[in-house]
Amino acid sequence: MHQPDPDLPPFVRSWRQLYMLVIGSLLLEIVLFYGFMRYFS
Repeated sequence: MHQPDPDLPPFVRSWRQLYMLVIGSLLLEIVLFYGFMRYFS
């Protein structure tokens, strides 16, 4: 049986999931800040 990596947080199962979560959150923030910039300028 595959042992989970003790360095990973408990809500992800692999490093790939963690990197996808980080990249996805960064892209979401970029889109939101771009929208704020367009709306408030």
